Amino acid sequence: MNIITHALTGWVAGQHMTRRIDEMAIITVASVIADIDAFGAVIDVIRGGEAEMFSLYHHKFGHCLVFCLFLLALIQMRWKKAGLTLCCAAVFHLHLLCDILGARGPDGYQWPIYYFYPFSEMGIVWKHQWEINAWPNIVFTIVLMCLFLKRCAMQKFSPLALLFPAADEKFVKTLRARFKCCDGATTDSDESGAA
Repeated sequence: MNIITHALTGWVAGQHMTRRIDEMAIITVASVIADIDAFGAVIDVIRGGEAEMFSLYHHKFGHCLVFCLFLLALIQMRWKKAGLTLCCAAVFHLHLLCDILGARGPDGYQWPIYYFYPFSEMGIVWKHQWEINAWPNIVFTIVLMCLFLKRCAMQKFSPLALLFPAADEKFVKTLRARFKCCDGATTDSDESGAA
C-alpha cells in the first residue's frame, strides 16, 4: 500500500489507542517507518536510471523483525510506556500485513516481505496480492480518511496541531460544522497531550 494509506492507518489506530496527540504521532511514525528501506528510490532518481536501488532494498531491512525490535527498544527507552510500545508493535505489523495484501506492482511483481532478514532471504508473499492501485486499496484509504476526519472533529484536534495550531483550529472548526453529530459529543481535547 502507499505511504498515505500507511500513515492514515497509524493515525486512525492512534486515535483509538490513546488520547494524547504526541502518542498518536509516535504511533503514526511506527506505522510508516518500515518504508525507510525505500530510500533507494531517491538514489535512483538522482542517478536518473532504473529503480535498481529501490528494487534491491525495499521490503528488506525496514520490513523485518530485527528492525521492528530495534524500533520498539528505542520507543520503550525514550517513553517508558509499555502500552505505547505495544501499540507501535501492532501498527508496524499492520503495515506489513497491508503490504502482503495489496502491494503488487503494476508489472505484476509481488513484493515479498523479508521478515527474517538478514538471517533469511525467504520472502513472505500472498498469491492473491492485489495491485497497489487496486480498488480494495482505494476503498480502504477512503474509509480511513472518513474515520480520520470524523475522529478529528470529535477530538477537536488533528495532526496539524503539532505544527500549526491556528490552522488546526480552523480545520477542526470546519470538520465540526460538517459532522453535525459531534456537536454534543464528549471530546478528548483537554487530554490532547501537548506535553
